[in-house]
Amino acid sequence: MFPTIDAIIKIGGSAITKKDELETIKTDALQRAAECIRQCRESGATLVVVHGAGSFGHHHARSYEINKGISTSMDQEALEKKLLGFSLTRQSVQKLNQLVVKALVDIGIPAVACPPGSSWRTNKHEPVSWPRDTIGQLLKNNLVPVLHGDGCMDETDGFCILSGDTIIKTLCLSFDVKRAVFLTDVAGVFDRPPCEPDAKLLKSISVNIDGEVNQVIGMSQSKNDVTGGMVLKLNTATKIVSQTQGKCTVLVCAVDSCDSNTICSPEVDVCNAQFTKIVMAK
Repeated sequence: MFPTIDAIIKIGGSAITKKDELETIKTDALQRAAECIRQCRESGATLVVVHGAGSFGHHHARSYEINKGISTSMDQEALEKKLLGFSLTRQSVQKLNQLVVKALVDIGIPAVACPPGSSWRTNKHEPVSWPRDTIGQLLKNNLVPVLHGDGCMDETDGFCILSGDTIIKTLCLSFDVKRAVFLTDVAGVFDRPPCEPDAKLLKSISVNIDGEVNQVIGMSQSKNDVTGGMVLKLNTATKIVSQTQGKCTVLVCAVDSCDSNTICSPEVDVCNAQFTKIVMAK
């Protein structure tokens, strides 16, 4: 029997990297995310950390079209180029994973890297095999598993990009998870892209049993995001809430906000906070 996970904390790739600049970290943002995780753990919470790839992986993945996989119609030159691109993508995301784990370990968090690329397998980009027992045992021993978006083997396409958001959804449906926290580069989910005039933060989003929301929500995403950006994030959040029948609450918060340090606390003041809470409709 594995312990209840108090929070799965997803650190967005855009939040801790300069997404349009190859392999460029936002040091202050990473340290802020690490501090948030430290405070959550010191409160006694059992945690899993998942981070996106940002500019560590998305550039290579997009350039080599990794998410399209490989096909029997490819000539040898095209195949070799695609295989090299897959290797470069995995090499890049592991660089970021090392930086994230180091930031956590440096402030006393017993973080353990768990690269999905060597242990998860998908079919049509959906996980079909992954090391649940290993993650559960790490949690049982009070360690903090750190997973990330990665390239992994796919039964249909040869390989694909497994997003951090898909990893979170898989974990939430397999373990008893109280909340999933998305630390992003924006305050939460807005009714339209936050860069647009009059964009309003949606502090609460209700999801029905079918995973549908009533609010009208506009989206935008970076050209270098090969995993779906906020569109996938919201889709993932609604599925988590609906498929766990509301047992898992989803919170979306800016990593550099005052709320990020208290977002894992059960006593967090949702009414006065500047983030989005996604729950099951009553």
